[in-house]
Amino acid sequence: MNATYKYFRDIYLGVTTVSLGMWITFRHFFMPTITVQYPREKLIYPPRARTELRNAIESCNGCLQCARACPVEIIHIETAKAQDEDNAGNMPDGKPRKLLVLTFDVEMSKCVHCGLCVEVCPTESMHWNNEHEHVTFTREELMRHWATYPPEEVRRLQERDEILKAEKAKQAAEAAAKKAAAGDQPAPKPVSKPAADGAEKPAQPSAAAATPAIEKPAKPESGDGTDSPQKENGKEKA
Repeated sequence: MNATYKYFRDIYLGVTTVSLGMWITFRHFFMPTITVQYPREKLIYPPRARTELRNAIESCNGCLQCARACPVEIIHIETAKAQDEDNAGNMPDGKPRKLLVLTFDVEMSKCVHCGLCVEVCPTESMHWNNEHEHVTFTREELMRHWATYPPEEVRRLQERDEILKAEKAKQAAEAAAKKAAAGDQPAPKPVSKPAADGAEKPAQPSAAAATPAIEKPAKPESGDGTDSPQKENGKEKA
């Protein structure tokens, strides 16, 4: 290869490659910028983005389906049965509230943002919020507490619920014991009605009468002067 040709070829390749790269840079120079000057500016995420988990506790019915669906077990829920004295009110669909949600805690530091708890929630109380700033100084601040009952009220309702469960279990045991005792007694025998005065009772056939008599064949007697058939046949032949 000629040295002069190689020299000019290298110059040509250098100029074309630099021009191509500068053309791409020059083209992007006129494009609108997408850089966000954080924290003065913040991005707006789409509505379905999995950013921060939230729970509308007023719509939660304490069904525990979100806790069962969570793959990392970070949702902790405690409930108590609602009584008439609690005035728990109604759910958003108009049905009376049956459970009181005493505790609803979520460890957001361990959340994998899978969204399974949001999908299985029957009341749609679990949802995603359009916020993405979760920076804290301690891990305890990443624990979300969504229940609104104070600690004293939680202890009182838990003790009351335990007492009600114990009474219900005692009643069920007593009912089972009564049922078992009733099942051990022998069944009463049927009582026959007495016959009316003057009415003759039908005669019961005896076992001997019920069995038919079997006639045995008569045996031929010998020495009584009666000729056997062979002798008679012999006389006739003689």
